[in-house]
Amino acid sequence: MYFSRVRIKQGINELSILADMFRQDQYAVHRILWRLFPEQDERTFLYREEIAREQLAVSATVRGEPIYYVVSQFKPVENDDSLFKVETKPYQPQLEVGQRLIFECRVNPVVDRQGKKHDVVMDAQWRFLSDLVETLHLQALLSSKPNKGEYKKLLLSNGGEPLNQYLTQVLANDPSYAERLSQIANLADKLEWATKVQIDKALENWWCRQGERCGFDLVHDQNGSSKLQNSGYYWHALPQKVKKKGDKSGFSTVDLTGELQITDIDKFQHTLFNGLGRAKAFGCGLVMVKKVN
Repeated sequence: MYFSRVRIKQGINELSILADMFRQDQYAVHRILWRLFPEQDERTFLYREEIAREQLAVSATVRGEPIYYVVSQFKPVENDDSLFKVETKPYQPQLEVGQRLIFECRVNPVVDRQGKKHDVVMDAQWRFLSDLVETLHLQALLSSKPNKGEYKKLLLSNGGEPLNQYLTQVLANDPSYAERLSQIANLADKLEWATKVQIDKALENWWCRQGERCGFDLVHDQNGSSKLQNSGYYWHALPQKVKKKGDKSGFSTVDLTGELQITDIDKFQHTLFNGLGRAKAFGCGLVMVKKVN
């Protein structure tokens, strides 16, 4: 296996235009990176996109262009006419059961509900808001097909003190958010933070389920809180060329970071080499790890 750092070559006049195109079309990124593996009819690589100035030392040649980390079965080929500068090294991590590692992974988390796949973040929001409406007996005030905005408006307009008490308890019971209670000025903010608690829990449960089949456990601190953080939730609409006319489908991504502990070497190595979860062709699933200091 090989681990590569791939950058757009400096000196390309259309660099900024090219970088913008890549950010807007993950399908284009996938196809262009595939050119580094000209003999492969099937995708044999994973990749993760970052911003160069956030990853490299500050210099006059480092700007806001994308940079790609790639794990591949075959060594990428850098031709003279290639858009990319490629730095590659062999990738064969030394793993042990019980070993703890810091990880980063961009994922497309979904949950199965009645045979259909749903975005984990959106599902957590919908379930929390609908459960609140039911708990406060406000269902009769909803329209036949309420959207998320209507749920929130209904709760804030009619929830009153019972809603305030409920949300206060949700936040007080979560160690990561309890200290924020004194800083929250209004009910709308409290609803947003309480919803974030549900999202955090849903993503943690999703990641732990991945770990069960991928050979790792999520590490928790001495207070029982997990060392998992999520950020950068983003919805990507698929380009028309890869979907049917009129289709508005796409996929979401979330960046997860934290600490894990290896439970099964073979399964975990397979995960490092082959990725985790869905949307791997669009930059998801590459688990990047480093030793705990």
